[in-house]
Amino acid sequence: MILDTTDLIISVMYFFLLFLSIFWLIVLVTSKEDQRERQIKRFPSFTVIVPAFNEQESIVQTLESALRLDYPPEKVQIIVVNDGSTDNTKVLVEEVMKGYPQRDITLINQENKGKGKAMNHGLKFVKGEFFASLDADSFVSPDALKKMIVHFDADPQLAAVCPLLKVKKPENTLQKVQWYEYLINMFYRQLNAHIDCIHVTPGPFSIYRTKVVQDLGGYDEKNLTEDLEIAIRLQKHHYKIIQRFDAVVETVTPQTWRSLFRQRVRWYKGSIDNALAYKSLMFNKNYGDFGFLRMPTIIASGVIAIILTVVLLQQVLSRAWSWLSSLQAVNYDLLTLIKGFTFQFNFLSLPFFKVTIAVTLMALSFFIMMYSFKVVEEKITNHGRTWVSLLLYLTVYSIFISTVWIAIAFRYASRRKDYWK
Repeated sequence: MILDTTDLIISVMYFFLLFLSIFWLIVLVTSKEDQRERQIKRFPSFTVIVPAFNEQESIVQTLESALRLDYPPEKVQIIVVNDGSTDNTKVLVEEVMKGYPQRDITLINQENKGKGKAMNHGLKFVKGEFFASLDADSFVSPDALKKMIVHFDADPQLAAVCPLLKVKKPENTLQKVQWYEYLINMFYRQLNAHIDCIHVTPGPFSIYRTKVVQDLGGYDEKNLTEDLEIAIRLQKHHYKIIQRFDAVVETVTPQTWRSLFRQRVRWYKGSIDNALAYKSLMFNKNYGDFGFLRMPTIIASGVIAIILTVVLLQQVLSRAWSWLSSLQAVNYDLLTLIKGFTFQFNFLSLPFFKVTIAVTLMALSFFIMMYSFKVVEEKITNHGRTWVSLLLYLTVYSIFISTVWIAIAFRYASRRKDYWK
């Protein structure tokens, strides 16, 4: 039987997704996690840079989490870069500084120029051998710094260590959906770390070697996703990045679909922009799995999402048109159409090839999801998360992400300027 164009496209996409799923399963099975408990032998100087723009709701709690780090206080420097806030961010930071006069806290005020510029401004005042960015809506656990910084002494080529990100106290259904997404994504990041393929160092408390970042010229101030760009640049210069599960950082996520949509368009478009900017790394044998797998799939993931969405939409519209035509044939007598409906099912007529691949993909996805929660030591339903939010994550959220990719494709096609700049 000759496949039509739609069947061919779906089959190719399914096969590609099946290949990736099996590949990651092999990585999971063959990779060995370093279980050694590293004891910190020295306490190098450390700086936290907190870029802040209109963060009055969370800035105090963020700073207090940094101040509570289980680390010698005299070794910790905190720099807050107020990026032209128009609310009470500046006043609240000054109040924290007055409340902790013995701590090394610096407030830098600048006109609103974006996070990249704020980070570079803060880098000029860094005293620490290592530094971390800490988004002003994120909160680091007291033991995170010790658990992360100890890894640097073991490998001079290690340039960055990333924490385990969790959604802080998800309140509404949308935030509960994101809670699932974050934990599963953390597991995929761990798999990427096994083959040196981490391509983003998140803003919430990723730790860097200060000299390495400074030698590379700091952050790209015009980049939509500066944390992704700096990670790819580190990979380009053959530095290592690792992901840890034993250092927890909580972050506040969008509460509305509109704000989430804007965030994801920025994230994913930024990932495409950077993949294209560093296209010389793609399929470059000098970069191993990062060049042959990670870089191409940054773009491929969006392309696949768009293709599958368009194909699905085409099939839905085709069936709807067929149904309307049938309705027109009986002069829109819906009752007659319903009476004339007969259910026919022929097991042998099923598209076994596509069904087999789809079932295999779902089984692998379910296994990976279950294993993800085991690794991060969380229960699927815990602290208010429900099966309803899980179901929404598996269904509605997938459609939502597809619309994000379609919006990005439209922005590229129409050459629209980025509205968040």
